[in-house]
Amino acid sequence: MHTLSKSPLPASWLTTRLGVDATEIDRLRRDGELFAVRPDGAGEWLYSAWQFGPGGAVPAAVRNAVKAAQRAGLSETRLLSMLARRVGLMGGGRLLDLLFEGDGDRVIAEIRTFAGECAGRHYAVVARSASPSRM
Repeated sequence: MHTLSKSPLPASWLTTRLGVDATEIDRLRRDGELFAVRPDGAGEWLYSAWQFGPGGAVPAAVRNAVKAAQRAGLSETRLLSMLARRVGLMGGGRLLDLLFEGDGDRVIAEIRTFAGECAGRHYAVVARSASPSRM
């Protein structure tokens, strides 16, 4: 089972401790395939731990899921809440686990559904607040 940790890992730590190619993770970040933040005044990007598998590898399914979430306008926090969901009726693994087991297509379909549900709820709230109130 993979961890949902958002612990920020500096690119330099990923490079020295896990042997991650700094150029590669920078490219993935620029291409929208990794979530990263750069706090004001910080010299390097920080990457959330959940995105990295054994040995610092970033599976293609994770890269595709992050890209799909960003295209759908989901924040990392929203994506993680979705990835924490259990799969199946009998309490199977989580959607996050599917990413590391190679079932990225199923997770991406869930991301699109989740984004649509979020957009629908947002539209309903906006529509309700925009309608004239009755006296």
